[in-house]
Amino acid sequence: MANRSISISLEEGLLAQLDAQGSNRSALVSEALLQWLARRRIDALNTAYAHLASLEAGDLAEAGEAAVAMGLAAEADG
Repeated sequence: MANRSISISLEEGLLAQLDAQGSNRSALVSEALLQWLARRRIDALNTAYAHLASLEAGDLAEAGEAAVAMGLAAEADG
């Protein structure tokens, strides 16, 4: 994957903690963003599954197909 340079601003304390973890700030910020994105995907799946649990039996098959499609899409993005 190609990398692009960007500029970000961090609070001084957060930057100090980042520097204490290693010398490659870019790699650490990339790792943090990947973890954040993964968490957002999990939250979206949890929301979808909670919705599934609230459905009536007639809607369940269609909702199950939608959940499978969403899971495959999330896996392809990850």
